[in-house]
Amino acid sequence: MKKLILSSLLVSALANATQPGLPSSIVRQVPRGYTVIESAEGDLTGSGQRGYLVALAVKNETFDSLAPRPLLLFLQQTPGVYVLKRRNDHVIMISGGGGQCDPFLDNGNGFAIKNGYFTVQNGVACGEHWTDYITFHYDRALNDWVFHKEIFESQKMGNDPDGDALVPDIRKVTKANRKIPTLFVQYRPRE
Repeated sequence: MKKLILSSLLVSALANATQPGLPSSIVRQVPRGYTVIESAEGDLTGSGQRGYLVALAVKNETFDSLAPRPLLLFLQQTPGVYVLKRRNDHVIMISGGGGQCDPFLDNGNGFAIKNGYFTVQNGVACGEHWTDYITFHYDRALNDWVFHKEIFESQKMGNDPDGDALVPDIRKVTKANRKIPTLFVQYRPRE
């Protein structure tokens, strides 16, 4: 019953999902059958050139959907005109990937963008408590975005009645291999 209610709420939220201020040139490039669930604007190349990260979900997504959630990367070519540069269907976690919560929509963070770096922020805080932040950066030599670092952290219930309710549990940092860069379009999350 709980899963059915959550599923109904997610479908309702996605059906009404709009991204105010998203340029029309981007809206026209959203693939048929998808809806925008999150977007962020910022400097994706470190050169001041404006860009957008746009997260998508299938229009009929349910909480236990296994449908991938594409992440589209757009760069501004001329004022108001954005061109799709890259796509990755694996970096944003699927709706049911967090157990009781949606690991992308329920964490309240989505994306962070700064000076040619961007982070996709997956995480949950219901039942389990964890974050999985995956960062990419623009590599001028490659003229492309590459994997930079993934930081996974989890918390567990504390045993001390006078202490914190949650205490650190697992922390795993995976850094990029600079000799063999992983392009954004090739990135697959750890298993």
